Amino acid sequence: MSTLITDTNELTHFTAVFSSHDLAADIAPRLSCIEVEALAGLLRALGEPATADTWIHEHATDDEIGDAHYQGDTLDYLATIDPQDNLQCDSCQ
Repeated sequence: MSTLITDTNELTHFTAVFSSHDLAADIAPRLSCIEVEALAGLLRALGEPATADTWIHEHATDDEIGDAHYQGDTLDYLATIDPQDNLQCDSCQ
């Protein structure tokens, strides 16, 4: 396989098309972890790290426990923090 890229216009077109957030939201959850990592790697190599992160994030929305990009339900881990607790003064306790 040749690694010589002769048509940069096609690369520009590719990154423009795949930079669409709507496209990522529609397609990324349907890709396997390996597929989305390959696409994200290509986007990063083409200088589009934010777009790559968008594809990973959108893919992760449909990952399940045990999948590489599973993020879990973060709402289960939210705890109320009273900022007065950090003051360490008697009048605040």
